[in-house]
Amino acid sequence: MGLTLPTKFPSAIVTGASAGLGLHVSRSLLSQSYPVTLLGRNPERLQLAVETLSSEFDDEFIDSFVGDACDASAMQQLVQQHVARFGSLDALVNVVGRSDRGLLINSSADELESMFRDNVVSAWTCSRAAHEELKKSRGAIVNLGSLASRVAPRYLGGYVIAKHALVGFSRQLRMELESDGIHVGVVCPGPIRRDDDQPIDRYQTDTKAGVPATAAQPGGGAKLKGLPPEAVAHAVLRCIQSRKIEIVMPPKVRVLMAINAVSPRLADWLLSKSTA
Repeated sequence: MGLTLPTKFPSAIVTGASAGLGLHVSRSLLSQSYPVTLLGRNPERLQLAVETLSSEFDDEFIDSFVGDACDASAMQQLVQQHVARFGSLDALVNVVGRSDRGLLINSSADELESMFRDNVVSAWTCSRAAHEELKKSRGAIVNLGSLASRVAPRYLGGYVIAKHALVGFSRQLRMELESDGIHVGVVCPGPIRRDDDQPIDRYQTDTKAGVPATAAQPGGGAKLKGLPPEAVAHAVLRCIQSRKIEIVMPPKVRVLMAINAVSPRLADWLLSKSTA
């Protein structure tokens, strides 16, 4: 723990920040002089992330908190720790979430509830905890959605439901918090290039009936080039600083969204072709 920084610095909390996209988002914010508190559940991975960022930036701008994003009491403690350290809270970035593979018709209620909890309840819990401090700063909440928030590719099971719900949550929250001066935005990226050593088939598609091995690929095998995580992190920064409502990546997918509004049958056909 270092000295409290002057309140002139806008600051942020990033959930799911111990690896992957959350780590890239934290790095992007730090590059713009945002003091950042990283939230993660695994103490060892979180400490490694802090050490990595401390080698690149002034460690006086970096703090961490070990906890579950769905634990309301812990998230209140997270916000209190952040404000005590950095003086204010200006942005909350909800990166916590997970994907899956499978057929929805074969999913159990427990699997669907778990997927909803990890992708939606986590963002709801953290947003509630941060509300009062963000109201003081007239800050921003950014939720990490997915292209699965806007279209429904095959073989993603309950993930599509959860990510659609996250966009609905973001829209509802934006309308509710507008009078508090709080902006709520959502970034919906396609498959993101991974820079870790996770197994190719971490979804165990070979054990799931009716799911081809190609579904283990990013985006469920969608024919889209993987996005650089740095580009997605920059989109999050734009969402905060320019108060963007929704950023879809890559932009060309908006064409499919427009077609769906006019002809859902044609959109379904195109989507099936893109995930063959």
